[in-house]
Amino acid sequence: MKHSPISMRHAFDFAWPALKKRFGLFTAVLLTILAAWVALEIVVIAGQRFGTLLWTVMHLAFLIFVAGVELGLLQICRALRDGKVPALADTFAHLPLGPKFLAAQILYLLMVVMGLLLLVVPGVYLGARYALFGFCFADGETDLLRCFQQSALLSKDATTGLLWILAGLLILNALGACLLALGLFITVPLSVLMMTDVYRQLTMPPPADSSAIPLG
Repeated sequence: MKHSPISMRHAFDFAWPALKKRFGLFTAVLLTILAAWVALEIVVIAGQRFGTLLWTVMHLAFLIFVAGVELGLLQICRALRDGKVPALADTFAHLPLGPKFLAAQILYLLMVVMGLLLLVVPGVYLGARYALFGFCFADGETDLLRCFQQSALLSKDATTGLLWILAGLLILNALGACLLALGLFITVPLSVLMMTDVYRQLTMPPPADSSAIPLG
């Protein structure tokens, strides 16, 4: 399917008002992840006498929990994009899918890392080509192979645009991390909201906007 150029302005014009309106909700989600990390550290330090078994089990449980919360975050952003009103409880509605979503994240990371080791360019290309796998997963495609195939189809004519947006969001989050990591409470949800709108642009292209900034 041939897509119109991705509009970064369209994505930002959706993401920024949505973030300001629901900032408390996004802060609560991120604080949930932070609290889980603190709990992990407490348990691991307190249970040092149990050795690597406890360390491994607790870290795996943490990663699965965070993957489930991240999936909930994607669902919240999708709901906002579709004009719905999400609640904090939606963050935990998809925890049972945490193991499978974690597996998808690991597969994506492995593809990108292996590509980066092969002269960098393949990793950059794969990172952009399959960047929407999480949104495809959140949209109901939980078969990992079809999830990545669907992402590849959506990004087929928009890989360059996705690459520019991902690079911009990477820089944005790096700046957020430099501000004692507090900036991440703004840059992370803003990034996810913008990518949600990009996903919607590729699945349901918005009406033509003469003020839009085309990428790719």
